[in-house]
Amino acid sequence: MVPRPPICEPAAGLRLLIVDDHALVCAGLAMMFRTVADVAEVAVATRPAAALRTAPLFRPDVALVDVTLPPADAFETAHRLSRSRIRILFMDDAVHAVHVRMAVRMGALGYWTKHAAFDQLAEAVRRVAAGEPSFCAEAAPLVTRTPAGLKFHMAAEVSPLARLTPRELEVLGHLADGLTVKRCALRMDLAESTVDNHKSRLMRKLNVHNVAQLVRLAGREGLVEM
Repeated sequence: MVPRPPICEPAAGLRLLIVDDHALVCAGLAMMFRTVADVAEVAVATRPAAALRTAPLFRPDVALVDVTLPPADAFETAHRLSRSRIRILFMDDAVHAVHVRMAVRMGALGYWTKHAAFDQLAEAVRRVAAGEPSFCAEAAPLVTRTPAGLKFHMAAEVSPLARLTPRELEVLGHLADGLTVKRCALRMDLAESTVDNHKSRLMRKLNVHNVAQLVRLAGREGLVEM
């Protein structure tokens, strides 16, 4: 009897897609990640369209996405990848509060700069693959973990936003984005009266008297883009 060939089990470990328009960066990161024991496969894409074509075939666990990716919006690309249950970890040249906010809003679990040591980035990929958040030291104070998920805030001790609860911060963000109390209530699945109460409390805490002042304050503190 001719012996059967051994059955090859699928490789253990996670699958990583690197999305960066700098080919050398992609190649360098891919080479380093291929040396990581618990990374099974690495794919690269230097254009958003290539990332979106590659993802359904490669089926990555994590996409490591460059925030400055042109020509398409990196956040839109990441959002489309996340629809396939791919977890997102962003890389940035430096910490920008607006980018951290956008990353959190689109559901990313991580944000690191390219100044990180490779061991730190590899650990961030592991954590994100496991469904845990991972933010670099400069970005971590801008993010808070709540029962509803990750939320962005600028509530450093020197910020007036430090006095707000996570729910009040969420209401403030929606109001500053131009939502009415009614639309805010629909977005948050709350009663209009509840949202109105949050609005009244946060305005008292911030000592502002109208929505225009709220918008200016939210922009100054980095909660919304000006």
